Amino acid sequence: MKNKILTLISITLCSFCFSQNNSVQIDFTTQKFIGDKSELSREKYFAMHASYNDGALADDPNYLFNDLGIKFGRTFAGPGPFSKYKKGDLSVNNATKLALANAQRFKKAPLFATQKTTDLIITNHPRDAYKLGMDFEKAATFNVAYIKKAYPVMPKYYEVMNEPFVHAKDFVDSYDKTPKVISEMSEFHKIVADKVHAEIPNIMVGGYSAAWPEYDKNNFAIWNTRMKVFMDTAGESMQFFATHIYDGRNVEGDFNYRSGSNSEAILDLIESYSYQKWGVVKPHLISEYGYTAKGLQGQPYSAALNGICLTSYNNILMSLLDKPDRLLKAVPFITGKATWFYKDSRNPDGHPYPWVLLRKGKNGAYKYTHLRKFWQLWKGVQGKRIYATSNNPDIQVHAFANKNKGYVALNNLAGDAQTINIDYLNTSNQLVNNLTIKRSYNNKNGIPKLVFFTNEKAVKELTLKPGETIILDYDLADYTFSNVIKENNYYAKTCLQEIKANAPITFTVNNVISTNKGNATLKMGLGRAHNLSKKPIVKINGIKVTVPNNWAGYDQAGREQFFGVIPIPLTVSNIKNGVNTVELTFPDSGGYVSSIILNTENLKK
Repeated sequence: MKNKILTLISITLCSFCFSQNNSVQIDFTTQKFIGDKSELSREKYFAMHASYNDGALADDPNYLFNDLGIKFGRTFAGPGPFSKYKKGDLSVNNATKLALANAQRFKKAPLFATQKTTDLIITNHPRDAYKLGMDFEKAATFNVAYIKKAYPVMPKYYEVMNEPFVHAKDFVDSYDKTPKVISEMSEFHKIVADKVHAEIPNIMVGGYSAAWPEYDKNNFAIWNTRMKVFMDTAGESMQFFATHIYDGRNVEGDFNYRSGSNSEAILDLIESYSYQKWGVVKPHLISEYGYTAKGLQGQPYSAALNGICLTSYNNILMSLLDKPDRLLKAVPFITGKATWFYKDSRNPDGHPYPWVLLRKGKNGAYKYTHLRKFWQLWKGVQGKRIYATSNNPDIQVHAFANKNKGYVALNNLAGDAQTINIDYLNTSNQLVNNLTIKRSYNNKNGIPKLVFFTNEKAVKELTLKPGETIILDYDLADYTFSNVIKENNYYAKTCLQEIKANAPITFTVNNVISTNKGNATLKMGLGRAHNLSKKPIVKINGIKVTVPNNWAGYDQAGREQFFGVIPIPLTVSNIKNGVNTVELTFPDSGGYVSSIILNTENLKK
């Protein structure tokens, strides 16, 4: 197992690197909004894949939930009419009886009194939620009756099924019959959602909890036969679209990394198609994210595997922090003790589940795994977003301020060490009284480390190790914001446009607001073969702009083709209020432009 983990580490580090002078700008005096969101929501970003009804987490609640600030995320406690406990009896009487019993279990949970929350996702395994050819109306009625009575505190989010499409084959005897299953599952989502909306307005319904969003595969056949089918069939009734983002390999497909440009392209395509169909971007629910691969379950505990997972959690989180206005919740796949796994048939030697916060030792006592470091690193980070930017997409940055505290998060997606210069705008460095630097990285053996450096000054240069995440925790003097910058994303009216050599592709972006003070970026999503050009001739409102050679994360050489977002810096003066035209001309044929999004950051003064 050790050799396998070290091999995976070496793959992780084979990232696309781009030589440039890395500059990060920070301005504590300028409050930033993305859409209408400025305040960092810890409920949205720092949950775990567990619920307050998990008694296994009741041993040290003050440390977990007050000190580390862990929030709850998700539970497989949905209606599930076909589970072995509910036996397929779809009567309302059965639903109500089972629901009341479930509510009592929740109320008796040791954490209920102090940790109950509405900010929770409920779902079920497809085998418990669906049967081919079932009576959809009757099943949906059961689900509604169950949800009404099953939870002493109503959860906010209901995913009708977990990762249903990768289990489509479970319901038929051959793969050529799975399109019917996918179609039925999509229709069932719509019927359930419509009934829930009508009778339980304070819970949101969505799906389809995509396990394998390899949407560009086979010239976007996976998009056309899965997510597009789902959005066309059920999307009108969905209040969110749920996706799982994993580095590695989740259930199906090849081994690859979604961190960086690939996950950006996946989510941007969903947003763009949502805008194309309904004129609005329906929000995401990232109900699982992290790292997974074949052969991990049933193996001895591995600190190095924890290290790989921590790198993926932070890489993906830093991208999701860009979307607070169109993301409801993001749950890193870290469970509690997963006591069930010690008796699982896939685990004959009784090893811990690979993604647990607490593992059982040989003496039967539980102790924390290195995955605790995710919350230790991010402990205390809160407040209003402030202006922070990086000139290299491999260096991710987010910053927040709360009263006399400031927090700057830096992350290195590159496969080598990166030295960055920190430029404090508007004399922000003069506000710094003290600085603690928290560094999260994996050592040469892959073992995760979290190191604190205290009593530092306003650092102006840092070198980040490959895959390292740093939190700069500042003590600040009293001050007030003196400026505001507002970021918005504007979507082209079309997406997924085929590329033909020397044939201009024109996109129209409407309703843009630009103050001519600030920044602008064109986010170009591409899916095409590695040997084809990623540098088209790009014109914004007739003015040619330069396409860089860099994007967030690795070169994707291990994937069948490139599918990612390339950010193109623009001159803000080239952006018009109202209608903007984007023209792309490629020198070769093949692949698709998956999405075009115009991102603006407008300064108030």
